[in-house]
Amino acid sequence: MMNLQASRHDRLQRRARQRGATLVEFAMTLPIFLLFMLGLFEVARAMYLWNALSDATHNAARAAAMIDANDKVALAALNQNASVAARAGGMALGATGGDARLVIAHLRSDFSALTDLPACPSRNIINCNAKPDGPTSTCVRYVQARLCAPGTGAECVPARYKPLFSGQYLDWSFAYPTFATVTPAGSLGHQSGVTEDCPAFN
Repeated sequence: MMNLQASRHDRLQRRARQRGATLVEFAMTLPIFLLFMLGLFEVARAMYLWNALSDATHNAARAAAMIDANDKVALAALNQNASVAARAGGMALGATGGDARLVIAHLRSDFSALTDLPACPSRNIINCNAKPDGPTSTCVRYVQARLCAPGTGAECVPARYKPLFSGQYLDWSFAYPTFATVTPAGSLGHQSGVTEDCPAFN
């Protein structure tokens, strides 16, 4: 009888020790597993945003090719819509938590930026027929969209990825490319058969 009780007591002690060892092993491996899962989620989020930003610049360039280069309201609305899509549901992109911005540029045939834009879409057609090329041409041949960091003015500084988890403790981040997309200028808002109120110059 005593042997049975001693044997039962030994079995219970062994089980208790096994449970304790299992708990210790679980406590030791859980932080590693959580770090791995958070890192995996961070990488997946960065890749998702990379694709979203690339698509946003493509869509913005295509849309801007159909908008009057002087229509600031329409271009601002396009920028806002593309930026919302690029933020992928409100995720901050800037290193300081600010939202990245999309910059639209109108280019000549040599891909230099036009600062003196045609007064209206029909004037751009006239300019392209009269003087399509050259550094003094005012013919919009291409439209470019780029992703730039917020608050950088005219200079396009690449936006930085803002991590959800690791950035706060490890100071880990990277700079996105500008995802510059160039597309041929479309109608730039010109509608066939519609008379435009267009100044005679430019």
